[in-house]
Amino acid sequence: MAALEAEGIDILFGYPGGAIMPVYDALVDSKLRHILVRHEQGAALAADGYARVSGRIGVCLATSGPGATNLLTGIANAYLDSVPMLAITGQVASGLMGTDAFQEVDIFGMSLPVVKHSFIVRRAEDVAATVHQACAIARSGRPGPVLIDLPKDIALARAAARATQPHPALVPLAPNAAALAAAHALLTHSERPLLYVGGGVGMARAEAALRAFAATTGIPSVCTLKGLGAIDPDAPGHLGMLGMHGSPAANHAVQSCDLLLVVGARFDDRATGKLDTFAPGARVVHIDVDAAEIGKLRSAQIALAGSMPLALAALAQPLPIAPWRKHCAALRALYANRYDAPGTDIYAPALLRDLSLAAGDQAIVSCDVGQHQMWVAQHWHIHSPHAHLTSGGLGAMGYGLPAALGAQLAQPGSCVICVYRRRLDHDEYPGAGHRAPLRHPGEDRAARQRLSGHGAAVAGTVF
Repeated sequence: MAALEAEGIDILFGYPGGAIMPVYDALVDSKLRHILVRHEQGAALAADGYARVSGRIGVCLATSGPGATNLLTGIANAYLDSVPMLAITGQVASGLMGTDAFQEVDIFGMSLPVVKHSFIVRRAEDVAATVHQACAIARSGRPGPVLIDLPKDIALARAAARATQPHPALVPLAPNAAALAAAHALLTHSERPLLYVGGGVGMARAEAALRAFAATTGIPSVCTLKGLGAIDPDAPGHLGMLGMHGSPAANHAVQSCDLLLVVGARFDDRATGKLDTFAPGARVVHIDVDAAEIGKLRSAQIALAGSMPLALAALAQPLPIAPWRKHCAALRALYANRYDAPGTDIYAPALLRDLSLAAGDQAIVSCDVGQHQMWVAQHWHIHSPHAHLTSGGLGAMGYGLPAALGAQLAQPGSCVICVYRRRLDHDEYPGAGHRAPLRHPGEDRAARQRLSGHGAAVAGTVF
């Protein structure tokens, strides 16, 4: 517990069980606050929402076997959306591992495809050092989840206290100077440059640098689902979300540009469609903290791996692209959203637009997965990438409400609104099948009970 406290962690989300009970016993004398959820998946998703809003590591706890496997969807969600998370799972005693003991699964092996790293602690004296190493991995470079599997006998063992400290933060390096000079030359000679903004900007906390760059250069911009809020939606050159659910203005601009400046995006299929027809006349300058993403799906003429703020500051310059800006402004006006209802029923886009304006710029919106997720992306005024919580890469149904719970605990004084679909019950819809629970079971009760003790609440909008 002391190692977690030293890492700046103040809240844990979890559900107890036999193998993890020694950790819960240690919580009694700890300063850490535990939020009891109704299902382990809810713990991981709440930790995800907490991390996205706070910028700190979200921590979730579960017991061995089914408790650990129930975390996996939330862990995978954090992995695909680059969210810093620490999952701590109980495990059967060391001597029972590999014997098919009660509630034994190889969560270490099962988690490997969806974590940055997994640990099994073999000695009690290594627990604190493992926590510090796990937290350093979770938050460094491209953030993501890390799992610590803790056998019950190790958790129960007494060990001499060893002085351990959090690892120093790793600061992304400045991109290569020669590559920056080449990118500067491309920008100078481009007539139709376009910013393609992804979720990596928010994860790097680089939105201020991006907005300053856009204001200085005047380059129009488009964004992905996870990039929403990195550029102010009211900025004159911003054309909104691109892709299969994006605005026609954004998609037309992509197809017409001669230089694509990619910042923290990964050429996701829902944003690009067929890659061989995406931005066909554009050269690509790709800026990302994760060098592995550069050139993975679309070749980049110039790769700028490292600090986004440093790269953007080095490239910022006024550009003589007035005709291109005028063209993009005309696209934005031509394809502006309409909110005149086509009938007498409630018109969801207009409802969400009005709710967004009423909630204000500081509100946080969390949404589940489905058509309503896309309506929020298209019609909510998202002014910060940390105020829009959604399952982007995994598309996990049931994400919205647990994430909203985590967000409200990260910022107790904030207005948090959850947009989700009404649960379909078998009695009402006999053919609904396994996809019936479109919100997470039980977490509505957890939200009411846990938030009521902290003077906070989550508002829900149901479709």
